[in-house]
Amino acid sequence: MPILKALIPMFVVTALANGSQLFAQPSKLKVNNEKPQTRNQVKRMHPHALKLILQGKKKEAIAYLEAVSEKEVNPGHNKMLLDIASGKPDAWKFDAKTWPWERTLPDTSLKKDAPSDKFTIAFGGGAGYVPLNERMWDTIGAIDPRALLLLGDNVYIDDPKTPEMQLFHYYRRQSQPEWAKLAKKVPIYAIYDDHDFTTNDGWGGPAIEEPKWKRDVWKIFKDNWDNPYYGGGEEQPGCWFDFWIGKVHFVLIDGRYYRESPKGKKPSMLGPAQMKWLKKTLKKPATFTVFCSNVPLAPKVKPGSKDTWDGYSGERQQIFKFIGDQKIPGVIILSADRHRSDAYKIDTGIKGMYPLYECQSSRLTNQALHGLIKSSLFGYNEKQSFGRVDFDLTAKDPTFKYTVVNIDGKAVHSLEIKRSELQFK
Repeated sequence: MPILKALIPMFVVTALANGSQLFAQPSKLKVNNEKPQTRNQVKRMHPHALKLILQGKKKEAIAYLEAVSEKEVNPGHNKMLLDIASGKPDAWKFDAKTWPWERTLPDTSLKKDAPSDKFTIAFGGGAGYVPLNERMWDTIGAIDPRALLLLGDNVYIDDPKTPEMQLFHYYRRQSQPEWAKLAKKVPIYAIYDDHDFTTNDGWGGPAIEEPKWKRDVWKIFKDNWDNPYYGGGEEQPGCWFDFWIGKVHFVLIDGRYYRESPKGKKPSMLGPAQMKWLKKTLKKPATFTVFCSNVPLAPKVKPGSKDTWDGYSGERQQIFKFIGDQKIPGVIILSADRHRSDAYKIDTGIKGMYPLYECQSSRLTNQALHGLIKSSLFGYNEKQSFGRVDFDLTAKDPTFKYTVVNIDGKAVHSLEIKRSELQFK
């Protein structure tokens, strides 16, 4: 009996240690290259055919492509994939050199001399390739923003172990005429979310090199965007960065590379290195500090899910407390992930701290939509939309104005906040 009593505590400690280690592991991949079914997800039509080819199922790929050719969803892509499946000698070799269409990459050096005391930016996420909705880039271009912030799910890959799939998704978007027109005149900054980093609601875990696909996905992401820097570079990969437009400070985070399971005791979304950077970066004096997240910070905007900051409430409150302790004024939040555009007023529960306003938008081109949330100040999901943000630093009391604009260019809802409303008591 004494021996049994001694073994029980050891067993409990071992189980707890193993449990902690389990929660620190990356999520299981849920690769999504299935062919479109009832929801008519045309964004997955060509990726499904490509995956069949990569798996050596060329006859099946040819039959599938011939069957869907009547849908007329980018016949050029159909032909390219048929050429690959048929073994045509000069077909695409899964690289930029042999891609048959011109690509336009983002260029954040554009508009460096544009006005910075009164300007407009656009933001959003949820931009799976849907040819019918690619006109969204023209709609955004029509307001000629000072910058466009893409906050995740910018392309829908859902296949982190297959570089050819990742390249295909980036290349086809960069080849679209509407995208090219916009990218040639507007600086575009980007962070990733689950669908362009891992798979649905997934996380990478705290290790830098595990799983092995993480660094490779990061490298491909880095090759296809033009951010000022990428996390901590080669030693600490990530997509977090910051930049300025005048006295407005934009701070964008990486919510996937180092994310732990939300089922852990004190799970982290950011990891210690990024948290250290974030705190240092948030302290830089600015008229407005725009904190940009791949997933919403406002509570209960994805009911029943821990994929948003609801799954990381301790770390969320740590960030809020830091803003409160340091008395950082002028913080506003932009986020994506939910397939709608809405706004929230967050009470952090911190004495003397002003409410945090969060503007969310993530249905740039996606077909699927998510329902509205009662706790929002307003919401919109009837059509694809983006967030327009106007900054006026020339006013005696500088203003931030968020407007939901749909794919037809119609302004739907708006919210204006004065800098004086974002001060500590």
